Amino acid sequence: MRITQAAGYAEPRDSISHDWLDLLQIWDIEPYPIPNGIEGMEKFLDTIEPGIFILTGGDDPGTGDRRDRTEKQILEYAAATNTPVLGVCRGLQAINLHFGGALGQVDGHVGVQHVVQIHAPFTEIYGGAAEVNSFHKSSVPASGLARTLIAAGVDQDGNIEALVHPSQPVAAIMWHPERGGAPAADRQLIERLAREGAFWH
Repeated sequence: MRITQAAGYAEPRDSISHDWLDLLQIWDIEPYPIPNGIEGMEKFLDTIEPGIFILTGGDDPGTGDRRDRTEKQILEYAAATNTPVLGVCRGLQAINLHFGGALGQVDGHVGVQHVVQIHAPFTEIYGGAAEVNSFHKSSVPASGLARTLIAAGVDQDGNIEALVHPSQPVAAIMWHPERGGAPAADRQLIERLAREGAFWH
């Protein structure tokens, strides 16, 4: 979850957009928000027995150690248990950093729609191109993509807008399924990832 500040209080809080909770329930996915900084994360996740992890957006990696650590623990747990992971916006950035990639900056990607060129293996879901929403300033330039990851979508400047791990059930997109202007095919991506894992094998 995102870490936010309550107005008038010096009291950091974990939060998640109602848009996510509403969307997942419409898609018959039961949400279990994961707190940041919880002790005994592995035991906590064993109790939930998640079918898929979604690393949501909001803020950039490196702006809050508590959330960074939580995402790292989730990615390590997912790898150990072969649990699928979908990264969204910041989640894509966190996955790229986790596997040794780097981030850059991009202009004109906040509150706009634009077209992403889709590459395999996402072409079977989205076709050759998709119009998506965009709410980010940090990016993954082509030169910053982790060597162990594969680009599944790029913008007109070659920045990575979607990626997968070649063998692990890890995928990510820079657009937001929970917001307006997202492709309807996002539901298929999440469902296939949850059911089949790395369906691109």
